[in-house]
Amino acid sequence: MNKIPKRTFRHGRLSEQVVSAMEQMISEEYPRPGERLPKEAELADRFRVSRIVIREAMKVLEDRGLVEVRAGRGTCTVSPSPDKVKQSLLRLFRDQPVPDAGEMERLLELRAVLEETAAGLAAVRATPEDLEAMGASLREMASGAAEDELVAADLRFHATVSRAARNRYFEIVLEPLIEVFTQQVKLTDSYSMGVPLHQDIYDAIRKRNPVAARLAVKRLMKATLEDTRKALEVLAGAPLDRTFRLP
Repeated sequence: MNKIPKRTFRHGRLSEQVVSAMEQMISEEYPRPGERLPKEAELADRFRVSRIVIREAMKVLEDRGLVEVRAGRGTCTVSPSPDKVKQSLLRLFRDQPVPDAGEMERLLELRAVLEETAAGLAAVRATPEDLEAMGASLREMASGAAEDELVAADLRFHATVSRAARNRYFEIVLEPLIEVFTQQVKLTDSYSMGVPLHQDIYDAIRKRNPVAARLAVKRLMKATLEDTRKALEVLAGAPLDRTFRLP
């Protein structure tokens, strides 16, 4: 049984510790959606905290989409929704708001693997509406608009590619990953549209060529990695380790 030693709020928010312990409890003891959790008083006794702390923790868990309060049934577990999963991933990826070379390269490595696969699937599964949305995003990226508008168009392009893969899990994972990575790169003042490289991805998908689509994404990711390294070298004032390689 998970128990947390009593401590005061002077040493940190106790509810945050309880949230972590309750997340573990739910995954191990209440894994199926719709299972009813113990009452507030029972949880307070189990974790040796006040009912106020349990109430705070429950609000966090409800916000994350792990539980919901049902009239007449108490608090029950629920299946995580795509939007809630995206929000959780955004919280995870935003843990490092200041650009860090190692973290950015690891994020880019994950992004490259997922985006290559998504683009290959999109080349087979994209609808005419998907292609039109990609084309519209490209035109906006090449329009010379304000930076925020260009960034938004870039994000829409990648979101459309992941959506065109017709596998919602790509969309769930890639959207927050790309958004956070883009915001980090902007902090280095190195943001570049790379419109021709995006155009190559679009052309390959439009021509229904999954191999070319994957290769086009690989070229974009390698160019992004190099641009990011150069910008971070300027910020750091010293060359970065070049041993990192995208697959």
